[in-house]
Amino acid sequence: MAVAMKRTILERFDLPESNYETVMVLLDLAPGSKTGLHTHPGFDVAYVIEGDLTVITVGQPDQTFIPGQAWHIAPGVVHEEMAGSEPVRAIGAYIVEKGRPMVIPYD
Repeated sequence: MAVAMKRTILERFDLPESNYETVMVLLDLAPGSKTGLHTHPGFDVAYVIEGDLTVITVGQPDQTFIPGQAWHIAPGVVHEEMAGSEPVRAIGAYIVEKGRPMVIPYD
C-alpha cells in the first residue's frame, strides 16, 4: 500500500487491565489521494478537521465526511479513504491489541 496518508502519533496509552492500547494520531491526506485498501486489527475512529474525504468500504455505499463529522470502522473491515480536492486533516484513534500494527494492507 502506498503511503498516501501521513499518520503522526500524538499519544499512545495502555487501556487499564487489558492487552489493548489507544493510539491517537493526526491524519493528513493530499488532495485527490487514496490510502489503498486496508483493515485495522481494532477499532478506528476519526474526526475531520479540514477538507472532505470519502470512506470507501467494501460491500457498502461510499460515505463522504466534512469538517465536524466523525466516523468509525470496525475491526477487520476492508476499506480505504479518498481525499477530495483539498488537503484533508483529521484526528484519529486506533484501539488495538498491544504489539499489533495500526494498519494492515489488503490485497
